[in-house]
Amino acid sequence: MNILSNIDLFWLARRVWSDRRRLMRNCIIAAIVAVIIAFSIPKRYTSTVILAPEASKSTSLGALGSLASMAGVNVGDMAGNADAIYPELYPEIVGSTVFIAELYAMNVKSGDGEIDMSLYDYMRDNQSKAWWIYIIELPLKLKQMIMPVKGGVSVPEDVTYYSYSMTEINVINKLRKQISCSVDVGNDVVTINATMQDAKIAAQVADKVAALLQEHVTKYRTGKSIKDFEYSSKLYDEAKADYVKKQRAYAEYADRHSLGTITYTAQIEENRLKDEMELAYSIYTQMAQQKELAKAKVQERTPVFSVMQPAVVPNLPSAPKKMFMLVSIVFLTLFGHIAWLMVEKEIKETLKKQRLAFKKDAEGGKK
Repeated sequence: MNILSNIDLFWLARRVWSDRRRLMRNCIIAAIVAVIIAFSIPKRYTSTVILAPEASKSTSLGALGSLASMAGVNVGDMAGNADAIYPELYPEIVGSTVFIAELYAMNVKSGDGEIDMSLYDYMRDNQSKAWWIYIIELPLKLKQMIMPVKGGVSVPEDVTYYSYSMTEINVINKLRKQISCSVDVGNDVVTINATMQDAKIAAQVADKVAALLQEHVTKYRTGKSIKDFEYSSKLYDEAKADYVKKQRAYAEYADRHSLGTITYTAQIEENRLKDEMELAYSIYTQMAQQKELAKAKVQERTPVFSVMQPAVVPNLPSAPKKMFMLVSIVFLTLFGHIAWLMVEKEIKETLKKQRLAFKKDAEGGKK
């Protein structure tokens, strides 16, 4: 039975008009339900930060090339290579459990001043919910009262794995849903959104996420360069100490033999000490050049993030969309009512035929 092909629009218009009272009643009920739902959902505010990170590409040391060659350093080995962490991976970093857990300790303050606590405490104890959420969560809360959830296992700081309690996991999952990071692949523009129930807290969290993301990327890109700089500094200090030691030994020997007759043995010893001092000075100057080169490399590898849009305290809530919700529910009710009018007659006739068939079957069975 193809119902749509047999629809008479004039008949449908008359049918709708004749049933207009029931239609209006259903639409009014739907509007009331929509208003109740819209005002039951807590307001949420979204703050956005837009970053333009420095392009990750191979670079040369430019003017430092001559300094590198003087120090005996291979410029090609120290030239910047393509990063393993590129902008397309930033959303994965922001969404990772460890990254979100680092936001725990940040202090947040609400616009009215009533909230002044850590983000962890705010997400755990100060979140408003729709009334039906409390009903849904009631069995779980009763279960937790009967069987308390054990806390997380403490883990030493020098290990590479982490452990979180169920409460912490719940907070992390909430934050993961309310914090997002997206990247425009065409121009590598990074957009960070933070949605909270307080406008000022949303701006604070968005700003913190942007700062923490920059810190993670900077730490990655400069990690090897910082280690190279620390190693070069260690070699420099050792070379300097050795040069000072050899210089003092030569000076003391020269002072002891500055007066009187200088023997060939004393002259040979003085030349040896002088040669050792000059060799130590040569190594010392090379280490100084390598140290400056490594220092410049750290600065070169440090990424630059241009803040195209800083975190701003939003004036209007981003959710719930009350008017959109009202219009959508009323429209669906109207559409559903009209659809029912289109098939009501056929459905009733079908049900009537089925009842008659069952009745006949029942009567035949009795006979």
